[in-house]
Amino acid sequence: METRDRLEREINIMDLFWDLLFGWRQILCFGIIFAILVCGLNYMKQNYWGNQNLTIEERERELNNEQMEPIKKARNLQKMIDEFQDYIDTAAVMQIDPYKKHMIELQYYIETDYIINYSKDNMPDYTGTVMSMYYNYIKSGEVSKEIIETEGLSIGQAEFGDLISVNQSGYAIYINIAYPDSEKLKDISKVLQNLLVQKEAEFQIIGSHRLKFMGESTDIMVDETLIEKRSTYLNRISSLETQIETLKKYMTKEQLDLLEEDKKLRYNDKMETSNFSIKYSILGLFVGVFLAAMWIICKVIFDVTLKKSEEISSLYGIRLLGEIQVQEENNKKKRFLSMVDDKLLAIKNRRKRKLSMEQQLKLSCTNIVISCKKQNIDSIYITGSEFETMDVSIINTLKQQLKKQNIQVKEGGNMFYDESSLKQGIEIGNILFVEQKEKSIYDEIFNEIQLIQEQKGNILGAIVLI
Repeated sequence: METRDRLEREINIMDLFWDLLFGWRQILCFGIIFAILVCGLNYMKQNYWGNQNLTIEERERELNNEQMEPIKKARNLQKMIDEFQDYIDTAAVMQIDPYKKHMIELQYYIETDYIINYSKDNMPDYTGTVMSMYYNYIKSGEVSKEIIETEGLSIGQAEFGDLISVNQSGYAIYINIAYPDSEKLKDISKVLQNLLVQKEAEFQIIGSHRLKFMGESTDIMVDETLIEKRSTYLNRISSLETQIETLKKYMTKEQLDLLEEDKKLRYNDKMETSNFSIKYSILGLFVGVFLAAMWIICKVIFDVTLKKSEEISSLYGIRLLGEIQVQEENNKKKRFLSMVDDKLLAIKNRRKRKLSMEQQLKLSCTNIVISCKKQNIDSIYITGSEFETMDVSIINTLKQQLKKQNIQVKEGGNMFYDESSLKQGIEIGNILFVEQKEKSIYDEIFNEIQLIQEQKGNILGAIVLI
């Protein structure tokens, strides 16, 4: 029997995939740790920029009042630019496409019980008062607050006021509602209709009347007013930026550096409010998951211990006489969320028939006995590269089963290091290896096999404990 001069392991993609799945604990821990770490580093960076205020104050003290005057003007102009830009970026009305503005119009008619009787003292006509009450109520903060809370809108009351308009014509009221999310318009309309129904009962104290709903209509229109409003804000920003550039032309390097520090602080404040908790957390999570996956892959590639029982045949060219499952029986300590591992293992082995340890032992012994009878062998020597650390109960059970089949069994440690084991094993001449998955070392197995072959020993095969 010949052994390969050089071990060449083949990495199976499916085995690598399952190793990654079973390494979910490491991947999860790395992801969480790096998410926290990256967020922490970003926070420290932000604090560093925040501490530059001291540097700015020191630089300001180096400038006189005359030199500070254009800087103050530039700061005020920049503040106005930021306010205008913030309104354009965040205001709900500015998020509406002015060329495709979705709107709903609600039409109501107010019918009162007021009657003019010239034969009696006339009471004042309260119709106008009722109309004004409805108009003021619709435009009030009470309505906007109720709608925002009911629909969970992410805007303020002032912003909602820009999205609703009310017009009167005779005894009719027309309510126009717009919103950036056109799908929300129907829901907002229903909430407003319910509020008006409730107010109708309250406003009866002014005078008997009925608020009749005449219907609603939806429309998509071009809003010239909104187009002009957006253009006005953009022109203001452009004008202010031109004024700042004009001021910069006459500034010294020290003044320009001071304005640049202001720019860095504004950028840092924006990053802190919008991206700190989400962007950097996700980035750190992905970095952690990637590094954990690379670590697991490297461990598989550069691992020096036996990964699969089939490698006994593929790497060393000796027969695999049996596998004995000992990990589940002997590993009493339960790991965190071990049921996840159990489920993954069940999926991985779903196509394999599960045998008990007793059945596996009997099957392994049968293979050994058959091999011995074919070669007229009545005594064998059991050894292994890590034999001294093997489960004694498994070895004893194996010996008892073989003795029942009239096969004499002796055992010993690693023959490559133990002189007495080598001498006894070569005297018997028939060697059975017992190795253990993820414990036996490739090179140790190779050294022992090579030594036995040099001494003309007969290797029956190997049993692998998994």
